[in-house]
Amino acid sequence: MNNSFSVMTDKMQMLYMDIVASLGQLPEEQKGFIFGYEGEEDYDWIHAVACYIALEFVKYSFDYSDPQFPLRHFLQDVDDDSERMLQQRIMQYVLKYKKQEIEMKGGDISPNDKFANLNMDEIDSKLKGYRITEMNYFEQQNIHDLEIIKSIVERRIVSSKKVSNARFVEIMEQYDEFVESLIERSKKSDKDMVFASLAFFTLEWHYPIEFFYFLANIMEEERIDAIDQDALVLLCGYVNIESRFGGWFSTESRMIKGRILVSPLLFGREADRFSRETMKDLLKEILVLITKYTEVVEVEDGRLYKDWFREESSLTDWASFFRFYDVFAIWQRKEWTPKRIQKMRYLFESTLSK
Repeated sequence: MNNSFSVMTDKMQMLYMDIVASLGQLPEEQKGFIFGYEGEEDYDWIHAVACYIALEFVKYSFDYSDPQFPLRHFLQDVDDDSERMLQQRIMQYVLKYKKQEIEMKGGDISPNDKFANLNMDEIDSKLKGYRITEMNYFEQQNIHDLEIIKSIVERRIVSSKKVSNARFVEIMEQYDEFVESLIERSKKSDKDMVFASLAFFTLEWHYPIEFFYFLANIMEEERIDAIDQDALVLLCGYVNIESRFGGWFSTESRMIKGRILVSPLLFGREADRFSRETMKDLLKEILVLITKYTEVVEVEDGRLYKDWFREESSLTDWASFFRFYDVFAIWQRKEWTPKRIQKMRYLFESTLSK
């Protein structure tokens, strides 16, 4: 994080501080549990959670503003049948694995979900009326074109017979080059900053390569063979949480920067059981809090908080937020050893559908 608020627009500073202030208005028991430290509020935690919420608000606002187009809008030549058929095949591939991912994570797809009633035997006719955004198109090209993503969604990544160590290194280098291209794109304009940052955020949320690489290094250095599976899923999976302050919540963990920061406390050899369980309980309540802010919290006039944020902010504000909260800071160019690759395979196998 860039510690200088000055990189954010005045409006974004105001919106961000409104989130911080609202966290200070939580019920005392809840506020004390999440943000309390030796009887005083831990302002680092408050700002960390405010950033998680702000990022969710920015993503929601950008998604809301991103117009939808028919697939043919993205074709270089609408009269080229070969290009159209290629894009339809890519769409078929992506939809198949997106539907599989939803079923894996929740096991229950809403009847209104766009993946709910896809019949792959009839997909060609359905694609004619299928509408996607620029971000949707960008993401589906990545799933198809990036070999590391294909190897993850197809579960080949866990097997050295299907993806050799040498090939593993090659496709990870391709991934690193892709992230570097996003970083370069982010420097071009406000729109590119928001687009590239959210593209990387979404990629890491779905396929936690940076998180697993960081964790694989810890496991290798500290000679750790197995880790707490519940904690791992809590940081990068789909979870059902019963809050100690009431209610059940289903959500995905998308704290791509925060999970790296807390990993040593959850998985390092020096972390004792009490500390690990305390951190897990804290993370659950933070996830619940983020879910409430993005799904149910309202402002005084009855609008959802996220809609108030969307209507009060602009693309320029969102770009300035990402200059303050640099999601690319978690990326690093990878160096591989056989043991590190083995640990990465273990982590993917621990979180991928059987």
